[in-house]
Amino acid sequence: MTVVGAVACQVLMAVGLQQSQPLVPRPVLKLIVEHPVLAPYLHAEAAGRVPLVVSDHLLEPGVTPSRFGQPLRIAQDRDVGTQPHLRISSFEVDGSRAKAVVEYRVEGVEAVFNLKRDSKGWWTVVDAKLVEQGRRSKK
Repeated sequence: MTVVGAVACQVLMAVGLQQSQPLVPRPVLKLIVEHPVLAPYLHAEAAGRVPLVVSDHLLEPGVTPSRFGQPLRIAQDRDVGTQPHLRISSFEVDGSRAKAVVEYRVEGVEAVFNLKRDSKGWWTVVDAKLVEQGRRSKK
């Protein structure tokens, strides 16, 4: 085997070992944006908060859920800038269980959602915890 062939083989093996990042299904996004753990931080009454903006980072394409009577506005992660928005920072799936970590920087919070999928494929939130990461914005 030549050196080039050996390097090409190693590259192919490395690519083959990488697993693609799972994406958050839209029904899970609906559970997240409607969950009571985030409700005190969304502030529909504040300017620029409705429609609720969600970064497309780790988000599966599909039907867009609503919040505050309006469809969510899904924005490309690179274009969302400093506007108030939810961002899925990680999503891990292990069989019928999943963990989603969602940040809402404008409020300085991060929420961790533990989810379970039933035999019919429906997701439910088993547990949700919120961590304040810094100072919240003024309401």
